Amino acid sequence: MKTKIFDLRSVDMATAYGLTQSAAAIRHGDVLLVADGVAVLYLAWPCMVAGASAVFHGLADGSTWDAVALDLAAEGRADKAAQLRAGVDLARRPFADLVAAAVDLADLAEGVAA
Repeated sequence: MKTKIFDLRSVDMATAYGLTQSAAAIRHGDVLLVADGVAVLYLAWPCMVAGASAVFHGLADGSTWDAVALDLAAEGRADKAAQLRAGVDLARRPFADLVAAAVDLADLAEGVAA
């Protein structure tokens, strides 16, 4: 699966959260540009990689993305671990690069309607 970047900055955080739950195009490991920063979809949960949010989830204190990926791999979900690592690595790139490569919200809406 190719990691996608979705630009959801034009909607509030609650709406962005809802899109992660309802838009079939947004999948585990994808990167989300949101009003509060940059996030990645971890299984079903949008989690902040850069920035802080009162709406999206974050890592527990003392945890790292590497530890989360290792846990997935230990559970026999190496594919999910690789997708998560790819998404987190991408989310850490310069913001301007992410914006340039992002799927616009209007394009996502067309995909949801199709």
